[in-house]
Amino acid sequence: MMRQEQIRREFAVMNNAFRMYSFSHFLDSMEVLGLTQIDLWGGIQHFDPYAADSIYIKKFRGILDSRGLKVVAYTPEILGYPYNLAARYSEIREESLDYCRRNIRIAAELKAPVMLISPGFGMWDEPSEEAFLRAADSLRKTAETAEQYGVRLALEHLTIQSSNLLANVGAVQRMMETVGHPCLGAALDLGQMSVFGEDVDTYFDSFGEKIWIVHMMDGVPGNHLAFGDGILPLKEYYGKLKERGYKGTITLEINDRRYEKKPRGALKQCINALRSW
Repeated sequence: MMRQEQIRREFAVMNNAFRMYSFSHFLDSMEVLGLTQIDLWGGIQHFDPYAADSIYIKKFRGILDSRGLKVVAYTPEILGYPYNLAARYSEIREESLDYCRRNIRIAAELKAPVMLISPGFGMWDEPSEEAFLRAADSLRKTAETAEQYGVRLALEHLTIQSSNLLANVGAVQRMMETVGHPCLGAALDLGQMSVFGEDVDTYFDSFGEKIWIVHMMDGVPGNHLAFGDGILPLKEYYGKLKERGYKGTITLEINDRRYEKKPRGALKQCINALRSW
């Protein structure tokens, strides 16, 4: 049986599942479920990156401190419109880079050691290699900023519904090699992994200690479902993570629209499953 203390130590929760509720409701839910680690989704209704100067962040951190909570990772809202690190037009890329730099500074002030980042996307009617190289150039510049702030960037692989650049482990590996910066590592999303029939060993064989965060959810194999609502062998995945020596955070990313009205219940379902392992 997994004890609550182990769950608190190893697992974090991303607040995007609570996007239709206030942030205080999310914090109440963390307290009710006995959890202490947050993978902070930077959605403006919970955390406003545009208003997040040092005073804003100090106040925000004070709220978390008063509840015994800490930010172990920061996930800004950067997936899709209006930002795109691989955009064909330089003006859009520059605006996207400025947004990333802002969020890296925020991650540092939040004392979040890891910030999630995605590569953007190319146009379907252009050679994919051109978009790939634009993304690599943007990610290299972003990693240079991250180094200045002492933040590590975890590059997320995505299904083709979100991006046409990094769908599998081979593409992620090529991107990291092309960028070639020590502040760029990998995020392992177990749901995305399962969509392409890949496995945990493949990612650890490719990236090893450069896997800086793991996202866990159930799926069919896609979606971001509560544990038990899909078909993924989550206990087996967890055992393999431990076998490969992973000691980082595992984020529970449960944000399918079916849970919009009852995200606390979906999260509780996951915690109950973990306790049974």
